Amino acid sequence: MIKTNIENQVLFIQLNNAPVNALNEKILVNLIETIEEQGFDDNVKVIVIKGNEKCFSAGADIKSFPELTKHERLDLATTSAKLFRLIKTCHKPVISSIHGICLGGGFELALSCDMRVISQDTKIGLPEINLGIFPGFGGVRRLSAMIGQHKALQIALTGEVIYPENIPSLFNIIVESKDEIEKVTNKLAFDIASKSLDSIKVIKQMSNLDLSLESDQIEEREFVDIIESENAKEGIDAFISKRNPQFK
Repeated sequence: MIKTNIENQVLFIQLNNAPVNALNEKILVNLIETIEEQGFDDNVKVIVIKGNEKCFSAGADIKSFPELTKHERLDLATTSAKLFRLIKTCHKPVISSIHGICLGGGFELALSCDMRVISQDTKIGLPEINLGIFPGFGGVRRLSAMIGQHKALQIALTGEVIYPENIPSLFNIIVESKDEIEKVTNKLAFDIASKSLDSIKVIKQMSNLDLSLESDQIEEREFVDIIESENAKEGIDAFISKRNPQFK
C-alpha cells in the first residue's frame, strides 16, 4: 500500500495503491504505523508524502462504501482523524508532494500536512457533495482555517474541480509540471533536514500554538532551554568562526 525510503534524513512515504491511490482503512493504518515507527526517529528530520507516477490521490475508496458496515465506516473516519492528528503532533515537518489528481480524501490528506508542493496542472477539490456525502476527513474545517470560510464553502458546496492557481496561498511552491515536482520537493526537504533537529522540533511546535499568554510562556521556556542544546552551541560557534555548522 505504501513504499518508504530514507535519504539525507528525509523519510519519503509513497502512496502505492494503483491506479489512483484510493485511500482505504489499510493504507491509512500503514501511514500511521510508518510515521509512528520511523517518523519519530532522530535520524529523520523531515517527512515527505508523495503519490505514484499517475497522481497523488483521488480520495477515499468510494467503490467500497456500499459494502462497509456502519462500524467499518466509523473505523475509517476514526483512523483518518488519528492519522491527521499524528501529522500535526509529530515533531517533524510533513510535506505533501502533489501532482496529477488530488481530490476528496486525498486533498484532505494534503491539507493536513505542514507544507504543500504542487504542479500547476493538478486537479484539486472536494467533490463529495456530488455523491450526496461530505468531506468527512476534516477538509472543510482545515480549508476554512486556511483560505477563509467563504472560499472553503464554495469549493465544498459546488464540488468543482479547480487548479492550484485558484488558491495559490494554499501552497508553498507551485511548479509548472509534474516533471519538476520531485526535484523541487527534495530540495525543500533536504534544505530543512540540514538544519538543527532541536530547532525544527520547536519551530513546528510554535507553529501549532496561538498568540495567547500561555503560548508566550511556552515559547519563553523553549527559547531559554534551546540555547543550552549542543546544536545551538555548534550553530553559534560556527557563526562566530565564520564556518558552516554541522548540525545533528
